[in-house]
Amino acid sequence: MASISLPSLFCQAACLGFTLLSTVNAQPDYFLKSVPPAYRNISAVLIENNLAVIPGNWNVSDLNAPFYDIRTNDTDLSIALNETKNVDFIAFDPLFLDIIGPSAKLERILSFPGVSHVHEAPVYISETNELLFADTSVIGWLYAINAANYTVRNITTNPPLYNVNGGTYHRGKVYLCTNGSPVRAVYTFNWTDGTVSPVVNNYRGRKLNSPNDIVADENSNLWFTDPAYGWYTPWSGVEQPQLPNAVYFFNITSGALVPTTNDVVRVPNGLAFSRDRSTLYISDTNSTSGRPLQKSPSSVRNIWAFNVTGSILSNPRLVYQSEVGWPDGFRVTSNGYIIAGAASGADMFDPQSGVLLGKINAPNDIIFNVEPILGTNTWFLTGTNYIYKVTLQEKSLPASEILDG
Repeated sequence: MASISLPSLFCQAACLGFTLLSTVNAQPDYFLKSVPPAYRNISAVLIENNLAVIPGNWNVSDLNAPFYDIRTNDTDLSIALNETKNVDFIAFDPLFLDIIGPSAKLERILSFPGVSHVHEAPVYISETNELLFADTSVIGWLYAINAANYTVRNITTNPPLYNVNGGTYHRGKVYLCTNGSPVRAVYTFNWTDGTVSPVVNNYRGRKLNSPNDIVADENSNLWFTDPAYGWYTPWSGVEQPQLPNAVYFFNITSGALVPTTNDVVRVPNGLAFSRDRSTLYISDTNSTSGRPLQKSPSSVRNIWAFNVTGSILSNPRLVYQSEVGWPDGFRVTSNGYIIAGAASGADMFDPQSGVLLGKINAPNDIIFNVEPILGTNTWFLTGTNYIYKVTLQEKSLPASEILDG
């Protein structure tokens, strides 16, 4: 595993303290089921009955505290939670094991010792077999890690990009979102020489807030989220927002920029299309917002689904609520499941039912984004402490469908 050290320029805030007293004892199998024999060679547990009943009384320490960090006097629960914390895959539904397969593996391929930074904007570049990603606190360069041997290079952007937070690859082009500097924008990026060119940076003269994440549709039009995280953080040069938090549609041919929702999703963040492009999923990270940036455990941390007709979104419906942190960047699998970055790992859920199937576990870390090698069973997670490579039986969407429309 490679390692990178940087000065600490960004830190996470903590909220609340808690204690838990438990007076009810339960049998060990009340909390964990035995995994099927075929899965006993991987690092996994199967939660009994979705942990529907927890003995005694308890409280939650912090928005980012995972369920297995409960403190309890119940010996069996304590043993079960400790075992759960130390595995790579946590199944809440037996279907999760079928999806990840008996050879599932989680690897930490790059570490960032001594820093607590946000690592975002993962974009897999097939031409170089590299994962491009950013440290959002950095100005003027990006990382690229080779997917085969994990060597890392820095790519200087020309002109310098400020606080890159999102990106996507579409038909031979990389598009990046910046959420810092006096002018925030969506850019094209040349991974060979680092040159960048602005695509859109305003809505009829009003500066964009902080373009956060981006996808392209089958006609190469761009959809991107525009929360005010540059102002919330705050990044240098970012003034008070001039526009509502919104999700935009950008017509790549005419240059028209259309707001598609600015009220249902309060703080739009990640987004992704369903396989047939008829649905756009958007995450709402209102639970971590405001200036100064604060965590609000009682606020929403959701993923919404919208019907897509041209540049119009309709029929909003809630398809997932994270219990921990917030759902950040996410991707859709070949069978329509969603893998979403969150505190302490990545959640896999079924957007047709809203049911959590399981978690890819990353204790003491925050996963900000998910990026696959299209059409394969290789997935990357970008976290505060590590870049992870995950091998699952479940594949991502075929490259031909995403890149060729």
